[in-house]
Amino acid sequence: MKHFCALILLLASVGIASAQAPGVPVYAEGRGARPNAALMEQAKKFHEASALLPMAKVMEQCKRNKCTLALPEEDTQPLPPRERWQRARLSHIRVGAYFLCSKCDKWHLDLAGGYAITADGAVATCAHVVAPPPNMKVGWLVAATEDDVVLPVIEILACDSGTDCAIIRVESDKPLTPLPLGLDVSPGDPVWCFSDPSGKRGFFSEGIVSRFVKRPFLRKKEMADLPEGTDVPKPVWLETTTDWAPGSSGSAVIDACGNCVGHVSEIQTVLEDPLPMRKKKGETAASQQLGTLIVFHQAIGAAEVKALVKNP
Repeated sequence: MKHFCALILLLASVGIASAQAPGVPVYAEGRGARPNAALMEQAKKFHEASALLPMAKVMEQCKRNKCTLALPEEDTQPLPPRERWQRARLSHIRVGAYFLCSKCDKWHLDLAGGYAITADGAVATCAHVVAPPPNMKVGWLVAATEDDVVLPVIEILACDSGTDCAIIRVESDKPLTPLPLGLDVSPGDPVWCFSDPSGKRGFFSEGIVSRFVKRPFLRKKEMADLPEGTDVPKPVWLETTTDWAPGSSGSAVIDACGNCVGHVSEIQTVLEDPLPMRKKKGETAASQQLGTLIVFHQAIGAAEVKALVKNP
């Protein structure tokens, strides 16, 4: 009986070890995982070698609103599911800040999403992803591949905070896997997103395009800071049923052919109305648990990124 049980456990462990196909990553989670430890060490070495772009320089270069790039042509051939995931993963570039925290005096690496748009290092993401963290004492902009290789950011090529789009250039020893920008998209089309929602690495989700919306990205206070007479930018948004969360910002939303049709920008959660208050000592409306009615997942359309690019 003991030998039989041992055999069952052995077979079970073999099954677990080979559950994923060859080349599929298995992400470490849970207590003691320290998923960013290797990236932190690399970022530290690049910082000590003065190879990272300071945030002060980032903000100065964010005034650039156009760049010249040769973008790949839009693909028209649908990809098999595994190839679609592979292209989304290989093109995914994590972008964010390596910084000294003003609150705890410790070093942090805060990464969101981005995606390659040329093989020679141009990467698109959200303008709000390249902005300095609010708790930053001093910091630098960095990028990293899905295989946990830090890529120094060389410069900001173009940025438009009004449409939440930025294009950066990274330094890489290997050619990147670029996504073509796709403009032929309609409600009902299936779309996918590869991102790291709430720190959950490599989450690949599927949905459809729900609708298109044109509205400002900038908040009321940010609009007030615009020069007098400036038209408030109103980018075109794709709303989708694809899942994402904080940490997904800047990640590509791709179509069946592997074209990027937009990138993650916002989430809007609609909560149910509070129930009538019971007259109970110490109870307030804020203390009530409200259910979620619907979550809107909103991406900036690829046309807004393309608007930053001049053909060579």
